[in-house]
Amino acid sequence: MLVRWLVFIHVLSAITFFLSHGTSVAMVFKLRKETDFTRIRAMLDLSATTMNAIMISFILRGLTGLTMPFMIHIWDRGWIWLSIILMLFVFFWMFWVDESTYKMLRKKVGSPYMQKFVEFPAEEPAS
Repeated sequence: MLVRWLVFIHVLSAITFFLSHGTSVAMVFKLRKETDFTRIRAMLDLSATTMNAIMISFILRGLTGLTMPFMIHIWDRGWIWLSIILMLFVFFWMFWVDESTYKMLRKKVGSPYMQKFVEFPAEEPAS
């Protein structure tokens, strides 16, 4: 019975992750053509509002995904290990992209920004 609940939470957190992450994806595509700093700041702020849902659902999905193989004894399957490796790769890749691109963009458009887990106040926008 517990495994069914874990599967339910795993699938629900995956759906929640993809839905909440859609805001950031839409922002990425729209941001490429935008030149108005006010609109860029608004898009970056909208994307940032979904980060809590993204992280909570990501953690839930990871915890349930790591718990279930212990309960149903499937660690010998290759796809379990492949999914763990892919999740870690994507997590660190997206962290690097966010750190190197969008946090610096927040700085350049005059919004408060973070760098290496340290918050900085808004600065004068770049020209």
